[in-house]
Amino acid sequence: MELLLSNFSPAKLEKRSFKDFFSIQLSECNLLRIASGYISAESLVDLKNVIEINGGPKVELMIGMHYFDGFTKGQLNAAIELNDFLLKSSMGFVSVSIASKFHGKMYSFIKFDNTINSVIGSSNLGSILNSIEKLYEADLLVSGKLAEDINTRIIDLTKKLAVNIDDLNNFKIIEENDLLSGNEGVERVSKAELLTILNNLLELSFDIPVKSEPKSNMNVFFGKGRKSPLNGYIMPRSWYEVEIIVSKSITSVSKYPINQEFYVVTDDGWKFKCKTSGTFSKNFRSSNDLKILGKWIKGRLENSGALKVGERVDSEILKKYGRDYITLTATSIPEVWFLDYKS
Repeated sequence: MELLLSNFSPAKLEKRSFKDFFSIQLSECNLLRIASGYISAESLVDLKNVIEINGGPKVELMIGMHYFDGFTKGQLNAAIELNDFLLKSSMGFVSVSIASKFHGKMYSFIKFDNTINSVIGSSNLGSILNSIEKLYEADLLVSGKLAEDINTRIIDLTKKLAVNIDDLNNFKIIEENDLLSGNEGVERVSKAELLTILNNLLELSFDIPVKSEPKSNMNVFFGKGRKSPLNGYIMPRSWYEVEIIVSKSITSVSKYPINQEFYVVTDDGWKFKCKTSGTFSKNFRSSNDLKILGKWIKGRLENSGALKVGERVDSEILKKYGRDYITLTATSIPEVWFLDYKS
């Protein structure tokens, strides 16, 4: 038995987190059973990618709350696509609880020799794979009889509460999709703060293309993942991992921010840190985590209906959205720029 705790300031402890344990167990188990109240589109797309690249594990997932609370379009599309893939490859299924709200979080990792490790606690599936949400989670890892009991309970609950997602068609859809809400290092600015930024814009402005080539940094999700030197298991890049490569014709312009870190305030009211780096400051990215800028850009494409979660960004998608560049504008407020991607 082991207590798994999140590990970040101000409560940084010498404990493994479930997120760390989850990644290891994925490479060691033959079957993963999950009963999770909430999911995220990102976690389902990343999980599907892990299974496709590595040929496993099998996954049986029950989603406990979304039938009642609603799915975003991205969550629903990702759940349906994961289920289709699992069914066609005989590797599991995605089911949805319709008989009752299920708010629990239970996971069972069944290894090839049929030994079982199980986890029960506070971590939803959406907070595990590549998450940048700053939520402090506490989970209990168990083995032996208790682990077997949790595994049996997941099977029983799935049978009694849920149906396969393919058998449903009356989903409650949530139109608002605040992908950046709750993410570490991201703030929601008030309308008054946004107006202040707009009133302090300078004439210095850069239109930075969003590149759509197959191997562009908008599509690193489809590239090579990170291979474990221990067992060769590959963890793919996150769906929202994005870095913009800026041409020298832009970075060489006077007063472009060269190798700098600064805040951006976006046209839709978010504030986070970005930085420029690399040769000729060609790399434009969010500081600390590439997924922040990625969630902001891809989230706009998803919310407009131009892009489905897990789909390659190409010129047709950008055309459908109506814009293939972001605009970075200086302000008179020190170390603050305005970032715009209105369609």
